[in-house]
Amino acid sequence: MSSGLTTQIPVLDSKPAYLKAVMYEGVTVLEGTASWCSQCKAIAPEVQKMVSEFPGVHFYTYDVEETPDIAQELGVSQMPTFSIFKDGDVQEGVTGAKAKELRKAIQENL
Repeated sequence: MSSGLTTQIPVLDSKPAYLKAVMYEGVTVLEGTASWCSQCKAIAPEVQKMVSEFPGVHFYTYDVEETPDIAQELGVSQMPTFSIFKDGDVQEGVTGAKAKELRKAIQENL
């Protein structure tokens, strides 16, 4: 089924990039991470699966230390934190490497 190629999740490197990213119609998922975050690395393969599973969903990631303004805007204090947007409005978040909860949250917003 899978060709072994993984889709590179775009990285948001500024607040304007973040604002542009969440303005899509439909569902957008932002993952707040940090380079030292072991839970972020642990859930990465599951997030990759979801990118394939939900082709209509826009996935983005950002480093909370490199873009603290995005983290502050979203109230992120733990990594990973997934913020789910629908039609530009933040819906809910999933904190921690909880693939099952994230998948359910995405499905509820489709």
